[in-house]
Amino acid sequence: MKYLIKIFFVYLILLPNVIAQSLWLFDYGYNSQFNHLVENLSVDSLKNIVLFDDWNQSPLLYEGAVTRLYYFHKETESQFLINNLNTEIDSIGVPEWAINLEWDKYYTDAYILGHLGSPTAIDKMRVIADDENNYYRLRAIGHLAETDIYDYYNFLKSEYYSGNEDPYILFLISLYSRNESYKDEIKNILRNEVYSQSDYFGVINRAHYLGFIPGAEVEILDEFFRSTNGKERYDYFRDLGFYDKEGQTGRSMFALKNEVNDTFRVEYLPSPDMVISRSNLSKRYLEPMFVNFLTGLNVSDPSSMTYQIKEFFLLAFVPVPPDSERSSLDLLNNLYNYVDSVYSYNWLGDLTFSNELKNILNTAKTNLKNGDSLACRVDVKAFQDSVDFVYKDSLNTDPRFVTIEGWKFLYWNAQYILDRLPEPQTNPNLLVNLKNSLGNQIPANNVMYYEGSWKDAVNNGDGTFTVITSKPTVSIRMFYEYANQTVNNVPAQNNTYTFTTVNAAVQLKNSLGNLIDEGTVQYYAGAWRSFGTTVNGVAYKELLPVNYSFRMTYEGGNQDKQQNLSDNQTVVFQTVNAAVQLKNSSGNLIDEGTVQYYAGAWRSFGTTVNGVAYKELLPVNYSFRMTYEYVSNDKQQNLSENPVVDFNTVLCTIKATNANNQPLEGANTKYYSLAWRDIGLTNSNGEITKELLPKNLSFRATYNNVSRDKQQDISVNNLVEIMLNVP
Repeated sequence: MKYLIKIFFVYLILLPNVIAQSLWLFDYGYNSQFNHLVENLSVDSLKNIVLFDDWNQSPLLYEGAVTRLYYFHKETESQFLINNLNTEIDSIGVPEWAINLEWDKYYTDAYILGHLGSPTAIDKMRVIADDENNYYRLRAIGHLAETDIYDYYNFLKSEYYSGNEDPYILFLISLYSRNESYKDEIKNILRNEVYSQSDYFGVINRAHYLGFIPGAEVEILDEFFRSTNGKERYDYFRDLGFYDKEGQTGRSMFALKNEVNDTFRVEYLPSPDMVISRSNLSKRYLEPMFVNFLTGLNVSDPSSMTYQIKEFFLLAFVPVPPDSERSSLDLLNNLYNYVDSVYSYNWLGDLTFSNELKNILNTAKTNLKNGDSLACRVDVKAFQDSVDFVYKDSLNTDPRFVTIEGWKFLYWNAQYILDRLPEPQTNPNLLVNLKNSLGNQIPANNVMYYEGSWKDAVNNGDGTFTVITSKPTVSIRMFYEYANQTVNNVPAQNNTYTFTTVNAAVQLKNSLGNLIDEGTVQYYAGAWRSFGTTVNGVAYKELLPVNYSFRMTYEGGNQDKQQNLSDNQTVVFQTVNAAVQLKNSSGNLIDEGTVQYYAGAWRSFGTTVNGVAYKELLPVNYSFRMTYEYVSNDKQQNLSENPVVDFNTVLCTIKATNANNQPLEGANTKYYSLAWRDIGLTNSNGEITKELLPKNLSFRATYNNVSRDKQQDISVNNLVEIMLNVP
């Protein structure tokens, strides 16, 4: 089966010796079911399984060797896999019963070659996809679609319309919607699937299949949102918030006008402080469009919650403070646009007045672009004073006016800009700089000082900043690596003040106190920021000596810890030696159980040896899964409280009786877990026992070709009684 090796070697001489990007969109990861076959084998042993494969060799052993080489040794063995994954189907030299097993290996080759970027994978997948009786046909069609090969659409449609209920058919059709030629037709098919559902959960499930078509999932969920009411409408609204946050204001406006149940209607109107503080809410709730809608919303019952929240909203709202990353010029442009908005909503009267305000802002923008921030400040203050004067002057007889809504948007957004700009001063005499832990000067991101409000210091262009003030002392704030440090009562005349970073060290230790790798470290400063990856158990970064939250990620799990670097610049994370035990109903440790844990995905923990599997993990809460005799149990446990996780089987008794309720000896018994598994023949009492993890299972008893199934939760009752209709 390896006769193509020489051809591959010649081909590879012509290619750069690099690992190409995967051809597939999805990577299903390493299957831990192969662990008992290959996890203890050396790389050379794994390679020999591939090199000396023949039809007598188990496809599970072959697949285990190939996938372990790829997922655990890809950096060194990719070229070997590209050279040697060349299983061929020999219909003459291989017994007929073994052909399907050879197809297992053939598919494994194609799948891994695709992850290695080899174009040979596409040819192999085509061979499988063109074989009408091949077990892997649908998978191959899916992989080809991942590479934008859509040659099997008619087949998929035929299967779908002929009533094939395999959910993978529907998934493949949705995957084909990535092709422009089929997109519209598939969109109609999938929309019909959604509309065929009778309940909310069915709609949500089917709507996900539209996810490959931009906007289609949101579109159809929005239709259900608009065509339902009460709790069901709100359920759709809540889900749409995950996919289309910025569209939620429009939906709120629709529901506030159309929802008759006040209990649910009020849920569509968040309070202003919620909009500002919650990242999952659109800031568009505090834009002129939505405020204008609220002012015109007619809620007839003043005792209703919607009426009260609406009135509170209009009274309490202020425009959203700008992101600190936005430039002053961007804020000026935004304020210019607000003048047009408030005029269009009749919150500002007189077109001439509107143009006067915009002319002031144009002058401010010109001064700012020319580097004259002091002149820009004068212009913005003139704009703000003009708006404030017209708003407060209720006795004027000219057509100028500003309503409370217009005043809020124009006055406050002008103030946000003024807060950024320095006030004119005569004594530029406080120099502020930043040095690292070695005493070397490093460039600061920004410096601000407090003089009635926080203001930007002058950037000298060399990493230092100058504070211009007439005050004898000021508070100054240093910004570096997204964090900031504030000091108070700094002499502001003829003075230099130096901030100093510390060389923060984040360590990862195991349960024995030894430094280990590899941990990924983040720190929180406005958002989670990259700190680095441990090398020899430690990651280093220069940071301001303030309080941070640190996050260590190891083996998929993560743990947070808060620490003030001014007190201690070394942050230590330590794992625990987690032990997962499998015990029988008598409390004795037993084998062999396969253990996984959940950290973002199900990950391999190991296989029990003498009833126990061990792994170093961070002491946080995980879900653990034990698989024994094909049955799985999950358990959640916080390792900081107890690092030993116990799973116990129960002694399940299956009792078979005849129609006269007499015990049946020799009845064949099984249980179902992914497939029917043998238990054995009942004894003279009609009974047989087996240790199983406590779960809801289906059991079957068969006697003289008469069978009967029974489903029972053996965690509740471990005696399963099955009566067969035999004499």
